[in-house]
Amino acid sequence: MSLKELTAEKHKLAEETAFMKAVFNKSLPLSLWHDFTYNKMLIYNAIETKARAEGYLDDLFGLERSYKLYQDYYEMTQGRIHYKWRQPCIEYHRYILDLPPGLVLAHLYTWHMGDLYGGQMIKKLIKAPHRSLDFNNEEQLKTIIRSKLDDSLGDEANRAFDWAIKLMESYEQDMGQNS
Repeated sequence: MSLKELTAEKHKLAEETAFMKAVFNKSLPLSLWHDFTYNKMLIYNAIETKARAEGYLDDLFGLERSYKLYQDYYEMTQGRIHYKWRQPCIEYHRYILDLPPGLVLAHLYTWHMGDLYGGQMIKKLIKAPHRSLDFNNEEQLKTIIRSKLDDSLGDEANRAFDWAIKLMESYEQDMGQNS
């Protein structure tokens, strides 16, 4: 069974969150997308820091997204930083940094491959800067990432989806206030 198949159920649950439904039907308030981008920056920073320290980014030129997320956020908010880290984001950041060696690949797979695939749809749905979703070498990155993966990462990739779901669910109350 492939990693994609092992995570299919969690991937579907993530897509079915109220947050993602609002993205897909173009009803998510931009302020929440700004906030999500801000929080995603911290997650990507942790994944990329850990992956770089373990040598997984050595041949993945152009994959790192944390600075590009910052650029997107800065442009969206015209340089006024006024969002805060959400509790699930803070907890997930700590979780990633404490992972045993090798498991960060599951988180890189979940988030970065998500950008390489689903992120391309999001660019069409959300009217905002998307430097973090623009790649110069998509197919090469996908091939290299896949070469580093194996099915033993399935449980951890599902945990990455669980964290993504927790973060997206943290927006539900705000979505009710902004509807």
